[in-house]
Amino acid sequence: MTGKHTDPGSKAVEEMVRRELGAIMDMAEAGDPDGLYGLGLAHLYGWGVKEDKEKGIKLFEAACNEDHFDAMIHLLRMYMRCEYTMSTEKAVEFSQKTAAEGLSEGQLYLGIAYMDGVGVEQDHFKAAELFRKSANQGEAEARNALAFLYQEGLGVQKDVEKAFKLFKNAAAAGSINAQFQTGACYESGEGVKRDLKKAAEWYAKAADGGDTFAMERLGIVYSIGSADLPEDPVKAFEWFLEAALGGMLGSMVQVGICYLEGYGVEEDREECMKWLRLSASSGSEEAVDLLSELENGGDE
Repeated sequence: MTGKHTDPGSKAVEEMVRRELGAIMDMAEAGDPDGLYGLGLAHLYGWGVKEDKEKGIKLFEAACNEDHFDAMIHLLRMYMRCEYTMSTEKAVEFSQKTAAEGLSEGQLYLGIAYMDGVGVEQDHFKAAELFRKSANQGEAEARNALAFLYQEGLGVQKDVEKAFKLFKNAAAAGSINAQFQTGACYESGEGVKRDLKKAAEWYAKAADGGDTFAMERLGIVYSIGSADLPEDPVKAFEWFLEAALGGMLGSMVQVGICYLEGYGVEEDREECMKWLRLSASSGSEEAVDLLSELENGGDE
């Protein structure tokens, strides 16, 4: 029963909630779904009232019971970020209702459900259809998901060039995952001419957003080098270290090897052993083998 979809993260919504807080409280008290949703935002983010996430969520749930689609989208977003727990059935129900209203995030979430076969029968054709509708409304993550389908030929005819264009479009719109995928396309030459320099540029954007997989790939491309991207041991080590600190097992091993060989960093056997033992204890068979060689004099 809600009207135009609003972005709760926008400054305009925050200003409106703060300005109209008194009226919103009265509406919520009367059970009005817009009031429940508005007061839920106020408590969730501390807009004009004491921040109380639990109370904010309960107000959203009450609004959802009255078919308030913005409240459903907000809870779906939190659910996808593992910030809110609800059943798969409820998530699908909210996705179906909001997608039917033409809300781009609802279309995206329902598309993901069909793509993965979670809560519904897997159907890549329906997933592609929903992602396309969402992408046409400017949803970057929908473009990213649609690109994956084109890349793999799921529900659509395989088209790696189209996949690359969609990845790059979503990456330019700020999707961290798409930034990584764009870098991967440039690195592998899938759908576009291979270019390690451009791969590094897009991996760096994803890494700046916290993507540890992109950090690891940066370590790899700088250690490999090419005509357009000279090998840079120092940068390679720095990115391997960043990825290792973020929990990337392969990078932990690479940091150990860098210390062993003095690659991009001063040689330090003690640091080498520390990183190899850490990665071995985390399940790296490569680290176990290296440790065995080193402890038995294999480096001499």
